[in-house]
Amino acid sequence: MGSVIYRSRFSKEVKIKLGIFATYFVAAVAFVYFGLQPATSPEQVYAAESESAIATLSIPTEGQDSHQDLPVKKIAKNGKELEVPEQIVGVYSVHKNKTLLIGHSSTAFSNLKNLQQNDKITYNDKEYTIKNIEEKPKKDISMKEILKAEEEDTIVLMTCSGEQVANSEDYTHRLIVTAS
Repeated sequence: MGSVIYRSRFSKEVKIKLGIFATYFVAAVAFVYFGLQPATSPEQVYAAESESAIATLSIPTEGQDSHQDLPVKKIAKNGKELEVPEQIVGVYSVHKNKTLLIGHSSTAFSNLKNLQQNDKITYNDKEYTIKNIEEKPKKDISMKEILKAEEEDTIVLMTCSGEQVANSEDYTHRLIVTAS
């Protein structure tokens, strides 16, 4: 019996091009499928952000009996905006005795609204006493004023409050807690 010789209808060049196309097609489908999946869970984001933490902020959760320890990482300005971490607290400072700590009201600073004047906060191994708590419309806030130098070591905790702005993740007000 004789052997059968199989000959492809496609040349070697066409086979290579088909192979490249198939590879790109599979890669594109995988990218769309995996790219549309949630990148990470809140727990994974928290763990990733916590890896770059440089300090801890401890705030009371129910009076002075219980505290919440929050990892804090340095943040940078992106144009005029500060890049706020998703799950932990961000720290930004321009002057030696003034530190701004910011976090989202839905995650890291969810308990900020429960703080009271004279509560104790610990940041970077220093204890601070809350001197002022105010809610201000976002449009009335001067970051220059918030970040201005102080004679006494001062921290400012800031988060969103008020009503959510339509078609946005932003809010109308800011809750500002000042401690020294």
